[in-house]
Amino acid sequence: MPKRFFFSLIITFFLFLLSVFPIQAQAEFSTSYNIQYTVLNSGITQAKYNISLINKLSNIYATEFSLSIGSTKISNIKAYTSSGSLDAQSTQGSKTTNITIPFKEQVVGKDKSNDFSLEFDSQDFANQLGSVWEISIPKLSKTEDLQSYQLNLTIPTSFGKPAFINPYPINTTVNDGYITYYFSSEDLLETGVSATFGEKQYFDFSLQYNLVNPNIYPVKTEIALPPDTAFQQIIYQTLDPLPEDINIDEDGNWMAIYNLKSKENLTITATGSAQISLSPRPDFPQTYLKNLQDYLKPQQYWEVDHPKIKELTETIVTPKSIYQYVVNNLIYDYGRLGEDAVRFGAVNILDNPDSAICLEFSDLFITLARANNIPARNVNGFAYTTNSALRPLSLKKDVLHAWPEYYDEKRNLWIPVDPTWGNTTGGIDYFSQLDLNHFAFAFQGINSDYPPPAGSYKTNDQNNKDINIVFGKPINTQPQTKLRLQLTKQSIAGLPLTGKITLINTGNVAVYNQTINLTANRLKIKPNQWQILILPPFSSKTFAFELPAASWNNKFTAVIIAVSNLSSTKQQISFVPVHSFIFQHPITFKILSLLIGISILWFVSRLVLKYRK
Repeated sequence: MPKRFFFSLIITFFLFLLSVFPIQAQAEFSTSYNIQYTVLNSGITQAKYNISLINKLSNIYATEFSLSIGSTKISNIKAYTSSGSLDAQSTQGSKTTNITIPFKEQVVGKDKSNDFSLEFDSQDFANQLGSVWEISIPKLSKTEDLQSYQLNLTIPTSFGKPAFINPYPINTTVNDGYITYYFSSEDLLETGVSATFGEKQYFDFSLQYNLVNPNIYPVKTEIALPPDTAFQQIIYQTLDPLPEDINIDEDGNWMAIYNLKSKENLTITATGSAQISLSPRPDFPQTYLKNLQDYLKPQQYWEVDHPKIKELTETIVTPKSIYQYVVNNLIYDYGRLGEDAVRFGAVNILDNPDSAICLEFSDLFITLARANNIPARNVNGFAYTTNSALRPLSLKKDVLHAWPEYYDEKRNLWIPVDPTWGNTTGGIDYFSQLDLNHFAFAFQGINSDYPPPAGSYKTNDQNNKDINIVFGKPINTQPQTKLRLQLTKQSIAGLPLTGKITLINTGNVAVYNQTINLTANRLKIKPNQWQILILPPFSSKTFAFELPAASWNNKFTAVIIAVSNLSSTKQQISFVPVHSFIFQHPITFKILSLLIGISILWFVSRLVLKYRK
């Protein structure tokens, strides 16, 4: 994840007052910016600020200009005017670099302009992360008395075409291996510039789940495996040990089922690769919410019916306005990261807005959305960050992250957003398009705190790291299935016969929209077709069917053929008349003979008793 910066432009003026009355400095100057960012092939960004301070009064002048940049990787700072260089001073804080430029000349007079330039190099605006380049230019946080604002961004053409760029540039030019993007100043007052070059990101993962059964009797339990979504595809390499099965819950979680023996401790390891996309996958089935009301209900931490929430929904009604309200009104509390943080919930964080971590940003968004009849849910997972001060991770279990999703009914799509990072990066847009560095582990919509994500399955005495994730490369997907028929090979003609057909996913990815067709010569099967929307890897789906009774006297062989999208199988079954079936099976014949003999003896004994009387 590139470093996206919150920086505020702070103008510090020491005024030479000709008036006997004090004057508010901020209101006595207007400012113009012409800013050029040039990203080199190495990723270093060369920034050049051409700045003008225009006097609104005749009796003041600026002696100093200061700005604070939310970055610690700044070098080669230079400041100058047309008359010569200026002695720029920089002070590095824990999260920012403060630059102060003292002026040598006194620019006095109404409408007089103090023109100067500032240049510096940064390693923070552009980052190559795995398979993608990400560029982030923050917005100006102080726009009062802003006379004009122009910003251009120049990128090497070797980065390729942007998969995403916001706001959309009003013009582009290409020159000598570089492409320059020009932006509308009106757009830049609302947001910074975010661009992604490369459509997909890849993470290799190894996840460990530690299960324990303290009981003296066996129990069945489940774990949440990272699932496919519209924006991510999971390619599994191993899952050891294999589960009894994998079910898909209402939130789309892949829940692996395990049976634990009495007092058993079990460690499960899942390895594979996650492929994250900016755009919805065309092969992923659309999500039609049949139980939409379940995503509007109050839950623990989501107090939808509380008066404070109801009052806010009178003016905050759209997903965008809800996102912006949460970003603008909560303050991230870095002090809580050292604690085993207690989850506040939506209403409590309204009373303590300066004590939020990612859970509260997510909970407040979800609650306000649900109160406006917008389905919403929580996501727990991994988010890559190169600067935890700007993009913090809050969940203590292996330092995970939480963010919300809202449901777009027109698109039948869950849309992820991240108000936490929108807040901590100073307004970088994580609403219009989430980045390629959010990897979902588990979704909580039906229940506000279940299922727990990977990294949460620890025993009390374990402090080891259960999540290991690194940037990866594309892995070949191998969609494969196997069909298995469970059916006797011989049956008595004239009797109905039941069987089962199972589709097993033997590949490394989920398969979608699978159809199973079952046919047989000389017989009609009921039912003979089944649809499977999603079949995760390591899972199977079983269906029962019935073969109707054939003629008692017929002896014939039928071939049962099962065909799915990726596999097929067949089985022969022989139907024989009842007498043939008996004589072909010695054991059956002996049992029948014994029964007949017993029946004859019983009948004879009854006759003897009758005549004796």
